[in-house]
Amino acid sequence: MTISNIKADKMRYQNNRFSYLLVMLSIVLSLIALFTNINFDQFISEPEPGQLVYLVKPDMRVGIEIAIGIIMMLVMFMSAEKVKFYDAFWSNYGLFVLAGINVLRAIHLPLYALDLQWIPLANVIAIIVEYTLSGALLIAAGLIATGKYHKLHKHLKEINIHGNHAV
Repeated sequence: MTISNIKADKMRYQNNRFSYLLVMLSIVLSLIALFTNINFDQFISEPEPGQLVYLVKPDMRVGIEIAIGIIMMLVMFMSAEKVKFYDAFWSNYGLFVLAGINVLRAIHLPLYALDLQWIPLANVIAIIVEYTLSGALLIAAGLIATGKYHKLHKHLKEINIHGNHAV
């Protein structure tokens, strides 16, 4: 048995911890981006006596973003658990779809909030960077998981073929 076959055989008994860790880090970054995104601050100085100050009233898009954020975190956690055990769908497709959704989230609400002057440009840039890094971590986890899945799948086919001929 060659060294690569031994490493592939070890994968049968070891979890894909690195991809799991990358997805968990992506969840943390996504959560930070979500909170940065929904905590609006107008940076109003002290109002004059008798002056009315209207606070930002978030609209339906903010509520939808919060709902999407909660759903995304749940799905990302489930995908982390699936990738840990070399699941074919989540390794080959699922993580890449989640990364694409995070990249879309990076531009949707932050640019809308900037247009309405709810948040400053510096916060928008931070949100875009956080969501993009979250998506990049998901892509990295997906590439690693895909490579490991195919390596393990190929090894299991070889074992099964050799096992059937030996009988």
